[in-house]
Amino acid sequence: MAFKINGQVMPTPQDIGLEWYVLTKSGRVASGKMTMEYVAQKRKLNCKYTLLKESQLNAIKAQIYQPGRVFFTVTYDDTDGEKTITCYAGAIKAKPLTRDSSGEMLYENVEFALIEQ
Repeated sequence: MAFKINGQVMPTPQDIGLEWYVLTKSGRVASGKMTMEYVAQKRKLNCKYTLLKESQLNAIKAQIYQPGRVFFTVTYDDTDGEKTITCYAGAIKAKPLTRDSSGEMLYENVEFALIEQ
């Protein structure tokens, strides 16, 4: 399965850490007892690349960071098959490494989180 952002095939991360969690609205009543209301189940994808070319990183950034738009779709493999979810992105971390023989910058240890809306 291809890793896609907005339907565009992207380089497949070397590591995708999946998180599943339940959103709740919680508080305490006068007696001190905790109350909790179920809101939704959500996912978070922690994407990591050992090495990316500048052009590959720019392709990812072009889909994630578009002026006036915060949310985008991501298609990936989950435990129960291919999923497409609507996400927003956390910060992209990347360390410039060197230029390849063609002069293109290479980046190492590229990481970012894609959080379900």
